[in-house]
Amino acid sequence: MTLSLRHRLTRDLLLAIMGLGGLGFVALYFVARFAVRDQFDLAIQARAVAISSNTSWHESGLHLTFDERNVPSQDDDQTPDYYQLTPAGGGAPVRSASLKSNQLPVPGGLSGNARFWNLRLPSGLSGRAIAFRFTPSGPFPAAPEVTLMLAVDREDLDETYSRLNALFTLGSLLAVGAIFGVVPRVLRRGLAPLDMLGDQVARIDAASLSARLPADDLPAELLPIRTQLNRLLSRLESSFARERRFGADLAHELRTPISELRLLAECALKWPDKRDAESDRDTLAIACQLEGLVTRMLDLARSENGRIAVRSESVELSSLIVLAWQPFAARAAARNLRVNLDLPRLDTRSDPLLLRSILGNLFDNAVDYTAPGEQILLTLGLDPEANLLRFTITNRPAIPLSNDEVARLFDRFWRQEDARSDACHSGLGLALARAFAEALGWTLTAHLEPDGRLCFQFAGPYAAPEANP
Repeated sequence: MTLSLRHRLTRDLLLAIMGLGGLGFVALYFVARFAVRDQFDLAIQARAVAISSNTSWHESGLHLTFDERNVPSQDDDQTPDYYQLTPAGGGAPVRSASLKSNQLPVPGGLSGNARFWNLRLPSGLSGRAIAFRFTPSGPFPAAPEVTLMLAVDREDLDETYSRLNALFTLGSLLAVGAIFGVVPRVLRRGLAPLDMLGDQVARIDAASLSARLPADDLPAELLPIRTQLNRLLSRLESSFARERRFGADLAHELRTPISELRLLAECALKWPDKRDAESDRDTLAIACQLEGLVTRMLDLARSENGRIAVRSESVELSSLIVLAWQPFAARAAARNLRVNLDLPRLDTRSDPLLLRSILGNLFDNAVDYTAPGEQILLTLGLDPEANLLRFTITNRPAIPLSNDEVARLFDRFWRQEDARSDACHSGLGLALARAFAEALGWTLTAHLEPDGRLCFQFAGPYAAPEANP
């Protein structure tokens, strides 16, 4: 099952906080436990030092110069301290009265530093002991080293441990409860802008693509997403508008020839004896117009779906341009158009058939829409820095174009004349030329020169001619 972002964040934060918090609690618990034990050991050590400072060495052996009842000890209602002093060399040890006939075990590896350990007291209770070596004072300088051991009941220490365990257990449970209560609330509040953005996007449909997502109360992390979503909505709105316009334009383009075919068919049925060859020629012309329209639409669809097979071979572009211009030369001369060719020899690798189709559409547009008596400039050049070939067609339109109209030149079915009275053009030629250019990896753009002339620029990669063997 796919988890939502909220559930994933909740799970990960809970695991991370509880993991880190658990480690912190464990570390704090052991620090507190060691601190309590160290305080208890300091108290034992103070009592042991009191015993050692009141111990002296005499000719008869060890001698305690204090009353055992005055030695710092635990409360009277608890077991007494157990101490034992053992001189080195096998002298008679001195033990507390509480030991009676028992003896405390002497730990090995003792040095000048005190050593603490846990043991079982003669009374059967758990205890803690300290042992260290010292040299007693006295009139005899050759006093032997004495091992002092002091054992006390550790009931207070164990009780403190129990309280510490209960405190940390309760604190852990409260912390876990607080984490489970706070983290989801914090995440819910933190993700509220994301939920709000999702709700706003969910309310947008095909009828409200003009809506834009506001930036109110959005955190900085969501602003790039909001910007990209608004850009996507703009593209979708443009695409939907273009598709609606395409449907309307297609119906408009098909309505006239279909109406003409219907009229010719009705006339042929109504007056079969008066049917002549001209009527058949009109029918054929209309059928060819429809066929050309459908063929171009299919070519556009294949190009947009990436289903056009593109060949790659060496092409001498200037020769191809001259060859593609020849079918239009007579039409240009009939309209008194002057053609200026500036075509140095330049090579490329591309599909010559698609290149010729693109050039044919551009030349067809230039010849039919250039003002009579004007000049068409065909220029081929090389941009060495970008390693690009640039072919430009410049002409002065018979009807001046605005920048907004130039931007729509490559739209399907767009023509400057809204009435679409020209049956020779379907408004698909430039759209098809750009689609073919994109299939080749070339670019086809249009812009207005400062003097009002229209300039088409067709650019693609340059390939140096292969050297002859």
